[in-house]
Amino acid sequence: MTSVSAKARRWMTDVGEAVIAQASSGTLALAPEVIRRATSVYTDPGLFDRERIRLFRRLPLMLAASCEIRNPGDYRTFDIADVPIVLIRNSAGEARAMVNICTHRGSPLVAGQGSTKRFSCPYHGWTFGLDGQLIAVASPADFGVIDREDHALVQLPLLEKGGMIWVIPDPDSQLDIEGFLGTFGDALCGFELEDWTLVSERQLPGANWKLAFDAHLEFYHLPVLHRNTFGPTISNQALYFYEGPHERLIRPARYKKSGMPDDAELLSWQGRSGAEWPLETLMQGEWILFPNVSFNSFYDGGRGLFVSRVYPGSKVGESITVQSYFLQDSPDNVNRAKACERADFLEQVVAGEDLSNSFNQQRAMDSGLLREVMYGRNEGGIPRFHGWVDRVLATPDDGLNFLFQQERWTV
Repeated sequence: MTSVSAKARRWMTDVGEAVIAQASSGTLALAPEVIRRATSVYTDPGLFDRERIRLFRRLPLMLAASCEIRNPGDYRTFDIADVPIVLIRNSAGEARAMVNICTHRGSPLVAGQGSTKRFSCPYHGWTFGLDGQLIAVASPADFGVIDREDHALVQLPLLEKGGMIWVIPDPDSQLDIEGFLGTFGDALCGFELEDWTLVSERQLPGANWKLAFDAHLEFYHLPVLHRNTFGPTISNQALYFYEGPHERLIRPARYKKSGMPDDAELLSWQGRSGAEWPLETLMQGEWILFPNVSFNSFYDGGRGLFVSRVYPGSKVGESITVQSYFLQDSPDNVNRAKACERADFLEQVVAGEDLSNSFNQQRAMDSGLLREVMYGRNEGGIPRFHGWVDRVLATPDDGLNFLFQQERWTV
């Protein structure tokens, strides 16, 4: 297991103490002012194209949990901003990410997920090992002489840490993934995802990727938009905590149980040293990993983790949300059924309420009759997120490492 660093635990404890202080005093830290932005951030095709290239091809993306490619030969494929990727665990047990394109004539090698000992191109039969090396050319005497080492699959930068796998879909990237993740990445190790089990996954269509992701960045909408599911039992207030471009949202007080995670469990530890707080308690709340991932804890069928990843679609008004539900312990049939029931409920919430509403927003904004949108003082995480999108878009490749070194945690 990857342990949480002392620095990360100190930040998490600082957050917990701040939650207790504000919950006890009945105060809520609000953003300084209402922020306005042009609706074109959700409708401009040119901006959308830049985001696909300058965010989703240049930044580390959490593509999978380690347990999704648990054994040598296990693989999964992805298509991120038109980059076909195969993620595989090689014979040494290391995760590797490669461009899923045969170096002969450009045919995709494999689709979906599964397990294999090698990749054989479905077009002409060229064969590659789990490390991407070209190991066989069909009818080599007829084809001609080539250097096999020069025709290996293209490798992509990858970091596996804390049971999560990050990949940059740019083989030439010099971005330091550890530096991008910062203390936030160390804190995420507290989920200890190495040996969890994926029990459910589904893909849900949505509107513009930022409209779809905005719903993860505030609690203001919860009692209203989700009034037919869990809304009446939950608060619309959030405390925000930041580390670089990443965010945490935590409810400031205890609310009636509804199967939702109890963020204010920290209150029960009031008066004790932060060093005594269990790690699981410190992991409560919603974790937002820039630019597109949300983590939430649940407890149906055991300790569960709900991971949402939002990817841009092929045009400005389209996105895909990938929902994954993991259980910490190997589930028996009863626990698996409970976890799948929770995952079905969360699909109903996200697809039937959040994403359905995002489609309505998209149609309204596409009319051109709403020139700007507002983010209230209780929605401070959204304009901060959009600000980081702006900063990354404006930063050249050789400036990204410096950019992500500029801000550390805030409480």
